[in-house]
Amino acid sequence: MKYQNPSSRLKLFQDLNLPSHLMTALSKMDIAKPTEIQALSIPVGMDGSDLIAVAETGSGKTLAYALPLIHALLKNEKARLLVMVPSREMAQQIHKVFTHLLEAKPMTMSLVIGGVPSAKQVNGLNRAPRIIIGTPGRINDHLVKNKTLLQGVEHVVIDEADRMLDSGFTPQLKSIQLALRGHKQTLMFSASFNNDIEAIAKLFMNPATTIMIRSSQAEKPVESLNQTVIFLDKSEKNDRLLDELNNTQGGVIVFCQNQGGCERTGQYLKEYGYDTDLIHAGHTQGHRNRVIAKFRDGSIRVLVTTDLLARGLDVPHVDHVINFELPAQSDDFLHRIGRTARAGRAGHALTFITPSDRNGYTKIKKYLDGAKEIKVNPKFEFAAPRRENHFSERNKKKNSQEKEKFDPTQRSKGKPKAKSYGDLHKPSKYTKKS
Repeated sequence: MKYQNPSSRLKLFQDLNLPSHLMTALSKMDIAKPTEIQALSIPVGMDGSDLIAVAETGSGKTLAYALPLIHALLKNEKARLLVMVPSREMAQQIHKVFTHLLEAKPMTMSLVIGGVPSAKQVNGLNRAPRIIIGTPGRINDHLVKNKTLLQGVEHVVIDEADRMLDSGFTPQLKSIQLALRGHKQTLMFSASFNNDIEAIAKLFMNPATTIMIRSSQAEKPVESLNQTVIFLDKSEKNDRLLDELNNTQGGVIVFCQNQGGCERTGQYLKEYGYDTDLIHAGHTQGHRNRVIAKFRDGSIRVLVTTDLLARGLDVPHVDHVINFELPAQSDDFLHRIGRTARAGRAGHALTFITPSDRNGYTKIKKYLDGAKEIKVNPKFEFAAPRRENHFSERNKKKNSQEKEKFDPTQRSKGKPKAKSYGDLHKPSKYTKKS
């Protein structure tokens, strides 16, 4: 595809000649000046062109497409909008932004996500809402039963496109594209751009008129973020976490790599009296909603989670992000630290690195430029990398054949039990709350 560059840049929201109720909504949301991605994207959205925007998290992408597309829906009462995102929490966040913008003159909207009763969603979708916001998986589930679900959709948004593909939504996106009819405007937002993203762009967009925008901070942490990296032994992590929490104010998100780590860390903090709760993929949607609501209103100060919330969560009072464990994917690290220092506000990200984190640290190092480094032990060293076994071609073939015959039910036989998290933790200097 050949991409055009944007021909104009927005200086002030007042220059858009938006209806007064939208300007009032912006004022209530305390939004006065466009961010870089908004300044570049909104004029493109207003003139009806297709757009690919590559921008860092926390840069105001939702408003970059919400304003021009709401304006388009106000001008054409028959037009409809479809917004697709990779996670339930992100869909809820975007739904909230649209609700605030349309507070004075509401439009019919449907939130289409998993974890909630399908019957209620069916009733809402049967009324042909002007705006549909949801995840591709659940939208496609409804599309199978209702072939006219997307009739009249003239505007499509694919937000966090890179994560959408990582989550395996490509088949659903193709199915949804086939259900769309007639001319449509498509706006795609992503934190990165590669061949896979371009393939989705070709599927939805007009290659002759697509405009590409890349913000100056794309694929980088925002400038208002301060970072600290602490190199320490694994047995020192828990106490250091308590030290850091005792030295912070405001909301804190603690990221763990998986559900097990999330459960252990959350329970540990509760035992020491912290106002905390946790969220991971094993929890129900109701539980997730309740915990996020408590975190928003300040009932809990510390939220422990996995990369489930690395994207889409926007809570203004999050002043600190703590990477207690490193993510599996490097771009998830970029999104984790993007939960703070949003919309121009300052924030701080703290990352724990242990001797066994050599590979993970190498992956995220590109995002740590300018970070302050602290070595708890001045002699800190990474553990030696594991040596690979080198087989002859015959041995490689034999090894491959043995793998094919391997019975996974026998996997744990004869192997010693792995050390638990508690086995690796030295006695704490802190006292648990009874």
